[in-house]
Amino acid sequence: MLSLRGAMVPTEIVLSPKTCEGISAEQNVPGAGTESNMRLMLEHRFSIPISIRDQDTDVIIVKELYPDRCPICGRGIPFLREMINRLESRCTKKIRCPLGHRYEGQIKIYYLNILQMEEPAQESKSIETCPECDSRNIQHLGPSEVFCLDCEWDKNMAPRF
Repeated sequence: MLSLRGAMVPTEIVLSPKTCEGISAEQNVPGAGTESNMRLMLEHRFSIPISIRDQDTDVIIVKELYPDRCPICGRGIPFLREMINRLESRCTKKIRCPLGHRYEGQIKIYYLNILQMEEPAQESKSIETCPECDSRNIQHLGPSEVFCLDCEWDKNMAPRF
């Protein structure tokens, strides 16, 4: 389960060659001829390292420092990206808070899927009345989301993980 309290830092985007070409075309990246040029142009555009490979692709690698607050004074850790890089490059796993307290920490890594598979829109359009209040004041927010404007009932018809 993802932490709601801690701050997550995106550290890398991993794309398939096909997805990279699609993003380059969509973003109108000029001069993106070779795979290497596309990767460099996208890295410059998104300000995050990008890898292009054929397996385990289309994810954003996100890292979280845990705990992200000092257990002694409760202060948050500034410059999370630098602290994560420091912990990964050293053999010690000690975190230092802004007041100088040291404590054991760890880095949690998450792989977030960046491609959303769209469900057919006809499934959500079949709801015409709210199942909670029987109102016909229904708003379709997307291909798989429905919202009642009267009782605020909402239904995301796509499964959530």
